[in-house]
Amino acid sequence: MSKRIIPGFHLTLGITITMLSLLVLIPLASVLVYSLRIGPAQFFKVVTDATVVAAFGTSIIFSFIAAVINTVFGVILAWVLVRYEFPGKRILDGLVELPFALPTAVAGITLSKMYSTTGELGAPLAKLGIYVSYTHLGLTVALIFIGIPFVVRAIQPVLEKFNPAYEEAAYILGADRRVTFQRVILPELGPAMLTGFGLAFARGIGEYGSVIYIAGNSAKEHTQVVSYIIMQKLNYLDYGSATAIALVMLIISFLLLLFINIVQVYQSRRTSGVYEVASQTTGDALPQPQAGRYVMIAVSVAFVLLMLVMPLLSIIRNSLSKGFAFYLSSLDTQYVKSAFAVTLFATVLTLIVNTFFGLVAAWVMTRFQFKGKQVLATLIDIPFSISPVIAGLSFIMMFGRLGWAFPILEKINDTFGTDIQIVFALPGVVLATIFVTFPFVSREIIPVLNTIGTDEEEAAALMGAKGLTIFRRVTLPHIKWALIYGMILCTARALGEFGAVNALSKTRGVTFTLPLEIDALYLAGDSDSIVAAFAVSSILVIIAVFVLLLRNFFEHSEKQKMAGA
Repeated sequence: MSKRIIPGFHLTLGITITMLSLLVLIPLASVLVYSLRIGPAQFFKVVTDATVVAAFGTSIIFSFIAAVINTVFGVILAWVLVRYEFPGKRILDGLVELPFALPTAVAGITLSKMYSTTGELGAPLAKLGIYVSYTHLGLTVALIFIGIPFVVRAIQPVLEKFNPAYEEAAYILGADRRVTFQRVILPELGPAMLTGFGLAFARGIGEYGSVIYIAGNSAKEHTQVVSYIIMQKLNYLDYGSATAIALVMLIISFLLLLFINIVQVYQSRRTSGVYEVASQTTGDALPQPQAGRYVMIAVSVAFVLLMLVMPLLSIIRNSLSKGFAFYLSSLDTQYVKSAFAVTLFATVLTLIVNTFFGLVAAWVMTRFQFKGKQVLATLIDIPFSISPVIAGLSFIMMFGRLGWAFPILEKINDTFGTDIQIVFALPGVVLATIFVTFPFVSREIIPVLNTIGTDEEEAAALMGAKGLTIFRRVTLPHIKWALIYGMILCTARALGEFGAVNALSKTRGVTFTLPLEIDALYLAGDSDSIVAAFAVSSILVIIAVFVLLLRNFFEHSEKQKMAGA
C-alpha cells in the first residue's frame, strides 16, 4: 500500500540501481569478465597454487579466530555500555569506533612498531618468549583491532531495545542470572551476534592495510594473506592471476553478506514483539553483585585500553621521538602537502556522491516493497566486505589498457582532444574512495527510517505533498542525526583509505594520498623517514579523534532531545 501512496519509487529505484551498477557492480563484473578470459584450466591452476591456497587458509582461519574473540569481547562491551553507568562511559563508547575512523595503514604500522621486539608491548612479551610482529599472533591482533566495532555495534542496539520485563519475569519465576542470560537474553542476541561475527569475519578476510605490516608476508611461514597476494600479482602485471584470485574472494564475500542479510531479516521478524514495549534504558533488570559489575567494566576498559588506546599513544610517542621541530618539518614537505590536497579532494567528492546515494537508497529500501529487495540490500553492502585491493583491481580491469572501457576512453580523448586518464590518475583515486565508502551513509539512515515507519509520509502524500516536500518537511528532521553520523563515518573512512587507492595511485607527489605517503615514508626504512611516517599518521589520528568526538556530540544531543520529547 505504501508503494502506491508515497511518491518516488521508480525514480529512487532507478537512481539506486544506476549508481550501484556504475560505481560498484560493473567494475566488479570487469574482474569476472577478465578472469574468464584465462580459461578454466588456467583459472583452476592459479587458485589451487600452493601459495594461493595457503594465503586463503591464513586469511580465513585467522579472520575466523579474530571474529570469535571479537564476538566474546563484543558482547561484554555492548553489555557494559548498555546496562551500566560509570564515569567515562561516553568516552569508552566513542573509542569503540576508533578502527572505523583510523586509517588501516596507520593502524598497521603502529601495531607493527608497538609489538616489535623493541616496542612498548613487544619488548616485555619478547622477554617471555612471545613474539607478535611478523607472526600469526600479530595478524590476529590486527584483525581483532579492525573487527571489534562491527560486533559491538551489531549487538548494542538489540540490548538497548530489549524489554527488561522478560528478565524480570524469569527472575520472579526463580531463574538466576546465568539461567536468565542463557534462556532469555542469549537467544535474542544470537542473530545480532551472528551478524557482528559475519561482518568482522568478512572484513578480516579482505583486510589489507592493517595486516601487511605486522603479518610478515612470508610464504614460508604462511603469514601471507589473500589481499597481499593479489597486490603482488598486480605489481608484476599478472592481471589474469589477480582477477582469478579476486573472483574467488568476491564469491566468498557475497555469500557472507547474503548470510548476514538473511540473519538480519530473520532477527527483525522474530523479535518484532520482543522490543515493542521496550524503551532505551540503562541498568540491569536483575540484581547483580557489585563485584560482577566491576569485573565486567574492568574487562571492557582493559580491552579498549590495550587494543585501541595504546596504539594511539604509540603514534603520538613515535611522532614526537625526534622533537617537536622535527615533527613540524616532517609535515612541511611538498609530498605531504600534495598528499593532503589529493586526500581532501577525493574525500569531498566521495562525500557528495555517497551522501546523495545514501539518501536515495535509504528511501527506496525502507519506503517500498518490491521483488529482489533483499538481493539489492546485499549488493549495496558488498563494499563492506570485499578487499579494498579488489576495488582497485576492478577499476584497472575496467579502465586500464586491458579493460573493456579503455578503447571507449581513448576514442573520447581522440574525438575531443582531451587527455582523460582514470587508472593511475586522480579520477581513479576518487572512484576507488567512493567504492570503499559506498554504503556508509545509507547503512546509517536505513535503520532509522525503518524504526519511524511510513505513517507520516503517507499522511503527507494523501494531503497532496510532493516527494521533495515530504522528504524535506517530514523525513529529514527524523534522520538528520543519522545522516550527519553517516557522513562523518564516510569522511573518516575516505580520509584513511589505503588498499584501493594503492592499486590505482603510483606517482608520489601527484596522486598519493596521506595513507600512501605514510606507507612510502615507512618503507624508506631509515629512522628519520619512519618518525616522519608517524608524524603524518598523527594528523590522521587527530582527525579520527575529532570525528569520534563529533559523532559522540551529535549522538548525545539526539538522546537528550529524545529524552525531553
